[in-house]
Amino acid sequence: MKILALSGSLRAASINSAVLRVVRELAPASIEVRLFTTLGDLPLYNPDLESAPPPVAQLLRDEVASADALLIASPEYAHGVTGTIKNALDWLVAFEGFVNKPVAVLNATPRAHHADAALRETLITMSAKLIEAASIALPLPSANISEAELLAAPELVSLLGGVLTQIECAVNQSPAMKPYLDSSLYIDTQHPAIVAQAAKLAVGCADEEEIAKRCFEFVRDEIKHSWDYRMNPVTCTASEVLIHGTGYCYAKSHLLAALLRANGIPAGLCYQRLTIDGDQPPHCLHGLNAVYLQQYGWYRIDARGNKPGVNADFCPPLERLAFPITNPLEQDLPGIRAEPLPAVIRALTENQTVEQVYQNLPDIAVSDQ
Repeated sequence: MKILALSGSLRAASINSAVLRVVRELAPASIEVRLFTTLGDLPLYNPDLESAPPPVAQLLRDEVASADALLIASPEYAHGVTGTIKNALDWLVAFEGFVNKPVAVLNATPRAHHADAALRETLITMSAKLIEAASIALPLPSANISEAELLAAPELVSLLGGVLTQIECAVNQSPAMKPYLDSSLYIDTQHPAIVAQAAKLAVGCADEEEIAKRCFEFVRDEIKHSWDYRMNPVTCTASEVLIHGTGYCYAKSHLLAALLRANGIPAGLCYQRLTIDGDQPPHCLHGLNAVYLQQYGWYRIDARGNKPGVNADFCPPLERLAFPITNPLEQDLPGIRAEPLPAVIRALTENQTVEQVYQNLPDIAVSDQ
């Protein structure tokens, strides 16, 4: 896979250019990151030259056409994008090879949000396919940080490694998998805490299966089940679960889905309808996940949290769930959902304490499935 990297700064000591060079250094053998270093040679865009672009403009177009994705890092000048990057994009406005091109945007100066927003707006208007999960602001400790210092910062290396992973996944993903890779209100994959934790869990992993196992074990073992530990607050979104370190099974499944998606691994939500006490009604829903692994397809996992009598694990292709269905009154609800059931969201947002949630556990009628 080829990524074309564009820096919006012409400064020799540009931090944006340095970040792109570090990304190139971190890229695995399967990914080529090519820096386009002659943006400063582009003449101002002139529509009269559209049919016969100057050589450097034609070279830019050829590089864009041959790239699988673009990675742009640009500073902010006077609350706007730099003339360098805007002029380069102007030369691509009428170029068919740019349409639907996957593009990620790095912001090396988080306070420079005006240019970041403007650049995103321009790219979307130009019909680029913005890779939101790979478009992040970097928490750089200094504007004068060197490439060596960037490479020596584990958090930054993890984040930039995650950017490469997200770009690769965006290029390779099929339309059918898109809902299981998207960020949303409750599975907020793009939240900075989620992005950072997902990247941290992926460090040193050899493949997607190892990443998926690490994400599963982290949520199962490090995030406390709200009722087991009688632990408030009631959490719902993936980022809330991560920040507070606790959640009911449904909320933990939101976090696991977000961590997997942030690593470019398709993940969805599954539900079981279980009896609450013994072999008779009432029932409640239990939340778990399905992850798509290239070697096995969809594989269900349950990160609820183990305890005496509950021993869920990650051992594909065999399922080891927290609650195998053995009672004829219980059932696995069919389907893999990209988003949580409304009944689950109501239970987690309308109740203020874990005790209140337990008194109002979500359920759905069989006819509603």
